[in-house]
Amino acid sequence: MKVASAESLGQAAWDGLLSGRPGGSLLQSWTWGELQSRFGWAVERLLFDEGASGVSSIQRARSLFPGGARYYVPRGPAVQPAVRDQVVGELVERARKGSGVVLQVEPDSAPDGGWQRSLEHQGFKPGMSIQPLVTQLLRIDGDPEQLRAAFKPKTRYNLSLAERKGVTVSRSTDVQTFARLSAETARRQGIALPGLAYYQAALDLFLPLEAVRLYLAHHEGTPLAGIIVFRFGETAYYLFGASGLEKRELMPNYLLHWTAMLEFRSLGCTTYDWWGIPEEPKPDHPWFGLYRFKTGFGGDTVRYPGLHERVLRDAAWRWEERLRKLKGRVRSPILG
Repeated sequence: MKVASAESLGQAAWDGLLSGRPGGSLLQSWTWGELQSRFGWAVERLLFDEGASGVSSIQRARSLFPGGARYYVPRGPAVQPAVRDQVVGELVERARKGSGVVLQVEPDSAPDGGWQRSLEHQGFKPGMSIQPLVTQLLRIDGDPEQLRAAFKPKTRYNLSLAERKGVTVSRSTDVQTFARLSAETARRQGIALPGLAYYQAALDLFLPLEAVRLYLAHHEGTPLAGIIVFRFGETAYYLFGASGLEKRELMPNYLLHWTAMLEFRSLGCTTYDWWGIPEEPKPDHPWFGLYRFKTGFGGDTVRYPGLHERVLRDAAWRWEERLRKLKGRVRSPILG
């Protein structure tokens, strides 16, 4: 298998190769790599057999352990099943030569055992996932009225309520308002979310490609909630949402997503990826309400193999884990 750098290809050629592969996810796209490179990651892009066997974007960040590095393959590699073992071996060697402490791989595929076998064969073990293990995928390429009619009754009711009560949704570039609502959401739910700089960089990079849209919902001039949805290939990815406490009874989030579905459908998207639901949606789960909201629109539940990691320097990795605990670092579901 021939392995070569893809840095000279550029965005259009790389994304063209990636979008034609199973597992060709947004997080392996050229522009996603550019976004991550602004926030502490160095990105390397590889071609296998000039792209005929697949591609892989690898992210490298300095570890907390001095002189080490953490390597991460988000939602990838996107390669042919026949070369999985060879590709994994190549990634391990590159991480080892680059002072890697650990190599983490999080495939974008069904947990059919194929990736697990390749990874476990080369010493990988399951680790704490960074991206969601389970998501909901909704087909949006059909007739809009039929799509809406297939929503669960409560979802249809809440969507109609938002429309009746005068909630308005519009495309926006007002990142500051979204970031303020996001900070409110993070405090309320006790979670870590990106801030203004990250959201602004995402729009700066993806907007020229018509590959992202920020929507804000208002009522009588008051901003209520917002979402940021990305596009890669034929999939729309809902990655970020934010809402305030005012007028929540007006159900603005239902109208936000319905608007996004219709607009991304018009851009040629066939699938709306909700980007995560609880693995075990029990009523006492803290995100059970989120689960009911997302699944209320219908769609299919999809599970991923999860993150697998190969520790390359045992002592350094033990120190790395201790240092992370001491610093109280929280893994971000997007930045890794």
